[in-house]
Amino acid sequence: MKITLFGVRGSLPTPVGKREQQDKLLKILRQAKAEWTKNPNGFSEEKFLESLPIPLEQDLGGNTTCVYLEGESGEKVIFDMGTGIRVLGNLLAPVAFNGQPLDINILVSHTHWDHIQGWPFFKPAYSPTTNIHFYSAIENLEERLIRQQHPENFPITFNQMASKKEFHLWKEFQSYALGNLKVIPFGLRHPGSCLGYRVREGEKKFLFCTDVEYREEDRSQLLELKPHIAGADLLVIDAQYSTAEAEKKIGWGHTAVRQAVEFAEMMEIKSVVLTHHEPDHEDTEVVRIILEEGKPSNPKNISIHIAREGMSFHL
Repeated sequence: MKITLFGVRGSLPTPVGKREQQDKLLKILRQAKAEWTKNPNGFSEEKFLESLPIPLEQDLGGNTTCVYLEGESGEKVIFDMGTGIRVLGNLLAPVAFNGQPLDINILVSHTHWDHIQGWPFFKPAYSPTTNIHFYSAIENLEERLIRQQHPENFPITFNQMASKKEFHLWKEFQSYALGNLKVIPFGLRHPGSCLGYRVREGEKKFLFCTDVEYREEDRSQLLELKPHIAGADLLVIDAQYSTAEAEKKIGWGHTAVRQAVEFAEMMEIKSVVLTHHEPDHEDTEVVRIILEEGKPSNPKNISIHIAREGMSFHL
């Protein structure tokens, strides 16, 4: 399966500001000048750009949570509908409007705005040949999405979107099949409740765990999850705060970078992607916190990645 990140910010969309962009450009120009001075005849603009570290090489991205999974048998699974789903929808639109059926599965963790606000801008949802299946543990999910598109809030209602839509209610720790994918939903600590999902294809396992607030006192309870998620190949997890911020925001529903890595190690995860970046953190601050606080106790056993839009993983 292939997993691609289309939205990595938490709470609300965060475009890069002018000052932040200028700071990045100045750093790039100064580094380029230094490299050119060392070897003016052998300086390659292309190689220099490829050598830049994040976030100079690429902005982390300002869209809110949306992750796309493509199964080996063609299954299309979307995790959450933050503003990143608009970009994904633009890529799927040619298929959605070519007259052939398009089947899409959307797994919803919860309905806080940053996880559903991109839905009205998802172009395939306006195609009559698109079949969309929603999965969650939310009994009134359809009602909540209809409410988001009340005429006071949006010019087109949920029911005016031409796609065929069907809602499925799931229960925690039960296994469900989406084609050749096996999915298990499980609860996470977050205000108003939230679901995480484990997806298995053959021997490969992927975990989607945002939003979640992991605390030390949860350790014994979280160990009960271990039989379901231990040894997963890839984990995408909320890591919105620094340790200092998390101590001031207990009950806000998000995790510190250090605790997210600790959780991943406790669950023997092979590779972890730290996401749901704090909107008040510029890219350089996100990177600084993760590099300083996201060091695993045994780097040989786990890979740490800083989530950025467009990042893909093949399992």
